[in-house]
Amino acid sequence: MRIKIGKVNYLNTLPLFYDWDLSQVELVEGHPSELVIKLRKGEIEGGIVSSVEYLLNKENYVLVPNVCIASRERACSVYIFSKKPLEEISSIYLTRASMTARKLALYIVREIYKKDPEILEDKNKAQALMLIGDEAIREKQSKKWEYLYDLGLEWFKVHKLPFVFALFLVRKDIPSKYSEYIAEQCQRSKKKFFEELEAGNVVVEGFDAGFVHDYFNHCLQYELDDKAWKSLELFNEILMKYNL
Repeated sequence: MRIKIGKVNYLNTLPLFYDWDLSQVELVEGHPSELVIKLRKGEIEGGIVSSVEYLLNKENYVLVPNVCIASRERACSVYIFSKKPLEEISSIYLTRASMTARKLALYIVREIYKKDPEILEDKNKAQALMLIGDEAIREKQSKKWEYLYDLGLEWFKVHKLPFVFALFLVRKDIPSKYSEYIAEQCQRSKKKFFEELEAGNVVVEGFDAGFVHDYFNHCLQYELDDKAWKSLELFNEILMKYNL
């Protein structure tokens, strides 16, 4: 059996997929929300997807051990861009590319900044935008927004914890050997990636070498450690408490 695995086509997944043996898997690319739908329908057997999918549907999945995409403090690729302070906005656009980022943004805006802006589907009409991944990185580089809010940092300032944006999930109807295989592939891939990064051998087209080094060494973590677990549990409580 050769299974299909969802891979988010953002820079932040590079360490997890840097060096895979593809003899048992086929990689299917898409943004996090697309992959969640494919996973639910059985069009893929596993994938790195929004952590909210696991929190809301744990009974459907096996969690690949010790693999996640989380911000340490800054996320560096999940931002709200605004024309005015968040305390003053009346409208916001929220990308549909990630369920987790949308819910985190709503929590931050409504509960931390105490605003309840209109959610607009047209980003050109909104006073603020929430974007993720490579799109957010490039929007930040444009330097056209007066106010920037890194959602990982906003979470950290309040809770002093990393924020887990994505988890590696496998459908429960798939043999357990595949989650073990994926875990091995991710760990081996991460090890090789960071060795190559420190050696100066990682070149990513369209991204400055200094940014790439900072992004992977200081913004993101890929280990689902105790603090990451605590953060996941806290976010789950918040989802329920604030009906997000």
